[in-house]
Amino acid sequence: MRLMVALLLALLVVAPPVHAAPTKANWENIGPNGVGGRLAFSQSRVYVLPGAGQHVFRSDDRGKRWFQGGYFPGDGLRGNAVTADPRRPDTVYVAGYVGGGGAGAVLRSTDGGATFKSVLDTPSGVEDVAVGSVSYASSEEGVYRSTDGVSWKLMPGSPKKAEDLHLVGSDLFVAAGDLYAFRGGKWSKATSNAEWISSRGNVVVTRDFTDGVQLSKDRGRTWTPVKGPWSGWTIFGAITASGQMQVQTLDGHFVSDDLGTTWRRTLAMEAMDVYDDLGSFPDDPSLHVVSATGGVYTTRDSVRFQRIGVPGANVLSLAATGNSLIAGTYLGSHQTTLPGDKQDWGFDGTAPPSIGNRIGALAVLRPGVVLRGRNAYRGSMDRIFLEQSVDAGKTWVTISEEAGNTRSISVDPVHPMRVYVGAYLVNCFYVSDDGGVTLQPRIHNFLRGVKSVAADDGGVWVGDVSGLYRSSDGGVTMIKVFDGVINAVLVDPRDDRHVVVLGNTSTWTSFDGKTFTETPKVSEENLSSVAIGPDGVLYAAARTFRGTSGPGVLRSVNGGRTWSSFGGPNEGIDSLLVSPDGRWLFAGTQAGGVHRRALR
Repeated sequence: MRLMVALLLALLVVAPPVHAAPTKANWENIGPNGVGGRLAFSQSRVYVLPGAGQHVFRSDDRGKRWFQGGYFPGDGLRGNAVTADPRRPDTVYVAGYVGGGGAGAVLRSTDGGATFKSVLDTPSGVEDVAVGSVSYASSEEGVYRSTDGVSWKLMPGSPKKAEDLHLVGSDLFVAAGDLYAFRGGKWSKATSNAEWISSRGNVVVTRDFTDGVQLSKDRGRTWTPVKGPWSGWTIFGAITASGQMQVQTLDGHFVSDDLGTTWRRTLAMEAMDVYDDLGSFPDDPSLHVVSATGGVYTTRDSVRFQRIGVPGANVLSLAATGNSLIAGTYLGSHQTTLPGDKQDWGFDGTAPPSIGNRIGALAVLRPGVVLRGRNAYRGSMDRIFLEQSVDAGKTWVTISEEAGNTRSISVDPVHPMRVYVGAYLVNCFYVSDDGGVTLQPRIHNFLRGVKSVAADDGGVWVGDVSGLYRSSDGGVTMIKVFDGVINAVLVDPRDDRHVVVLGNTSTWTSFDGKTFTETPKVSEENLSSVAIGPDGVLYAAARTFRGTSGPGVLRSVNGGRTWSSFGGPNEGIDSLLVSPDGRWLFAGTQAGGVHRRALR
C-alpha cells in the first residue's frame, strides 16, 4: 500500500489588511510537470492519480493544461487506482484506502474529479475499479459488483485478495495471486501468477513480477509464456490499444509488433525510468501515453518522448534569478521562465551516486549562479550534496559534500562568497568563504537541528529546533536569543535590523536587530516559510496535515506585527517566493507543484 501524509491549512485572521486587496485573488497551479501515477481515459480526456494521492489531475486538451481536483472525502483516504467511464467523461471512480486504518472505499465523481463522494465503504482497502455496463471493485474480501455505479454488492464466490481488474467485453479478469475469469455468471481460474492485466480485442496479456508475461489470443482460455531477449524480473508488461506488446525488465525496455514473435530494444528506460502505467486516447491508439517516475509522457515510437504532466510534485524550495524560476522537488530541480506561464518546465534529473536526492534548499549566489542543497544518502549516512548552477538552474555540478540534511542556504549580502548552509540531523551548520567549494562545520552541542539560516551585514541568524541564535563571527561563537522551535528566519534586504522569525504557530519580529516581540497563535498549523516583496509586504505559509481546503498564506503589511489571511492553494506549503519585480507570489506545495497569485 502506498502512504502519503495528507494536508490541511487552517489559519486564524489576526488583523484586517491595511493595503487594498490585489486585483487577482485566484491561485493557479503552474507546474512543474514531473509526477506520474495511474492513468484513466475517456474520449479526449485523461485523468492521473499520483501514487497514494488524495486528488486526481485532469486534462481536457491531451496534457497541455492540467486541473487539480478536490481532496477526497474522509479522514486520510488515499487512492490506489483511477478509472473513467468511457461513456461519460465527467464520471470518474477512485479505488481508495485509509492509510494505517485498513478500511477502504470506492469514490465517484460526476464533475470531472472536482468533488468525490463515497459510494462503497469496505473493511479493507479497495485496489481497483473496472467500469462498463456493469462495474466492479476489488478488495481483500473479494469483488464487488454494481449496475449503476452507486449501489454495490459483494459477489459470492469471487476470489479473495483481489487486486487488478480488467474488462474484456462482458468478461471480467481478476488478478488475485492467480488470474480468475468471470464469464457467463461463473468464476473460473484462468492461469497462474498475475498482477497486471491488459487487452486488445480478444488478446489478453498478464504480467507478474517474478514469473514474467503471459499471452492469450483467445480471450483468456489458453495461455503461453512470452519469451524475449531479456532476463530477470519483469517490471512492466502490457499490450497497447494499437496492438504493440511492451515489456520492461531490469535489462531494459522491449517492444513487439507481432505478438511476441520478434522484439526490439528501445531506449525508453534510459529516457523514462520505470513504467507505472500505459494507455492511449480512444481516438488515437498509436499515441502511447506513459506514466513513469518523472511524469507522464507521450510517444509513438518509444524513442522520442514528450512530457505532458502532471504538476503534482512536492516543492521544498524556490529561487529566482534574472528571468529564471527554479523549484526544488523530491527528484531534482525544475526551471522555467518567469512568471511561469507553462506547466511543463525544464528538468535536470541527474543525481550523485546516492539514494534520496531531495532538493531541500536553493539560494542565489550572484546573478545567474545558484546553489542547491541536495539531501541524500551515501551508504547509511545522511549527506548534503552542495551543487552549483552557472546557467540559472538548467544544469548543475556538485562542488562539496558534508554530513547532514539541509533545509536552508543563505548568502552573505556583503561578502557574497561567504555561504551558510543549515544542517539537520547533526549538531552543526556549515560556513564557506569560497562560494561553497569548501565547507567548515560550526559544531555546537546545543544545536538540535538547524532549519533556517539568514545572513545579514553583521553575521548570521540561526533558527534551530531549540531556539533562535545569533553569531557575529561566522558561527564560531553563538548567543541564544530565545527558546522555541524555529522553522524560518528572514532578514529584510532593505533594512537588516528588521528580522522576522516563524515558530510553529507564532511569529517574532525585531526592528532593531536585538529585541523581538512575539505575535502568538497566528496559525493553527505549523508555519513553514516566509517571504518579503520589494514593497516590504510579508507573506508566511503553513504546512498542514489533513488535506481539506483552507487558507494557506498569511500577509503582513506592517512588518510582521499583525497578520491576515491571504488565501492559498489547497495543499500544505513548504516554500514561498515573491518574484523580483514584486508582481507574483509563488508557493511551493506538498503534492501540488508550484502555485502563483498575482500581487498587482
